[in-house]
Amino acid sequence: MSDNKILLSVRDLRVRFRQEDGGRFEALKGVSFDIPAHRTVALVGESGSGKSVTSMAIMQLLPPQTSEIDPASELRFAGRDLLKLSASELRRLRGKDIAMIFQEPMSSLNPVFSVGEQIVETLTLHGGLSRSAAWKRAVELLREVGLPEPEKRIKSYPHELSGG
Repeated sequence: MSDNKILLSVRDLRVRFRQEDGGRFEALKGVSFDIPAHRTVALVGESGSGKSVTSMAIMQLLPPQTSEIDPASELRFAGRDLLKLSASELRRLRGKDIAMIFQEPMSSLNPVFSVGEQIVETLTLHGGLSRSAAWKRAVELLREVGLPEPEKRIKSYPHELSGG
């Protein structure tokens, strides 16, 4: 991909949530932006401005029972229409080609599995690594992000790590 190619294009993203009274709350109204390939960007805004809903909509992680993305919205990643992908196609993309850092990682990690098990799962599913190679890589990743004692912390559960 050339440096000026658009990797992610969001056009007129509109997301509504169903309310208990049968009404709809429009959380996103016409969000549009492009992210070029080979660039690192951050989605910033005030609390409640829709950053998490935007990211979750792009990743197709909003609960379909209570939310809906307007069919006129366009979400394209590497030229592919994300709204037309099957569940298995989305699973192959998530975590390898497209990912997000959750705003509240302590509540996003599964509390019954160690931090290491959750990282290893991603590395084996999307990185093609063996379990032992994935475990070694997971320790390296924890070291890279500055977590003290990564060999010990990798065996910790999410609640045992500081949320700060």
